[in-house]
Amino acid sequence: MVIGRPFLITLIAMGYIVTAIIELLVGFGVSLPTLIQQFVTSNNTASVWMLGILQLIFGLALFRGTGWAWWLVVLGSCIPILTHVIEGLRGESWAWGTILWNVLVLSYMQSRDVQAFFGREAY
Repeated sequence: MVIGRPFLITLIAMGYIVTAIIELLVGFGVSLPTLIQQFVTSNNTASVWMLGILQLIFGLALFRGTGWAWWLVVLGSCIPILTHVIEGLRGESWAWGTILWNVLVLSYMQSRDVQAFFGREAY
């Protein structure tokens, strides 16, 4: 059975790809406007490159609908939730927005259409 890519999967994939491009540009030393550059949370070039490459892989895997992409996105959303709760409790207001985004991604990844797109058995 052929199932088209769900619209929100396309948006999530685009979010990962755009973020990856921003991080890779900053990692290569390209000067971006402050509004855009503030989304890069590290000054360490190697970690910015690695995070950019991982997010690029997430985005491309989402577009293809590979089975392992579902797990990557679920794990890639769980880890920031755990780490950003600590940041939020320390007073970083931006952390709560990140947590909300990742909770929304996790809940959407559990829907039947999305699981079917990734070849998972939906209950």
